Amino acid sequence: MMAPASEAIRLRAVHVRNEAGVISEAVDIRRPVGIEMVYEVLKPDYKLMPHFVLYNQEGQLVFVAVDQDPNWRGRPRPTGRYASTGWIPGNLLAEGAMIVGVAMRTVEPQQLHFDVRDAVVFQVVDSIDGDSARGDWGGHMRGVVRPLLKWNTEFEPEDLPHVVK
Repeated sequence: MMAPASEAIRLRAVHVRNEAGVISEAVDIRRPVGIEMVYEVLKPDYKLMPHFVLYNQEGQLVFVAVDQDPNWRGRPRPTGRYASTGWIPGNLLAEGAMIVGVAMRTVEPQQLHFDVRDAVVFQVVDSIDGDSARGDWGGHMRGVVRPLLKWNTEFEPEDLPHVVK
């Protein structure tokens, strides 16, 4: 099978990496997860825009992420092999299967070099330890994302009427 490519760019691999950098099929909901795209630049001087699209197991679009690495953004790339990784923060994704699509575009010239919708799948697992966004809730939680938000609650005690005896 031929790797997805144009005359200038060829996709070599897509990996899901845990925070230790290990390729993984399942990730802890509380930990960062990296989506890595390995590709070759066959012709120099293209300003590349690697990006990935994340869908949940129901096929709903979760988000699109475009490479914003300041070292390469808007810069022409020389020929060679690259690995671009976008890191998704822990406590953002919801539990379940995530399907990753990857694509490569250039703006100058405007061109789509490859687009692979179902490049890789991984499972987001919530351990139910109580320290994720789930807290103490053991039931099903709906939603495309499941962020662990910072909460604060202010309390004002009620003025209790004085009891006269």
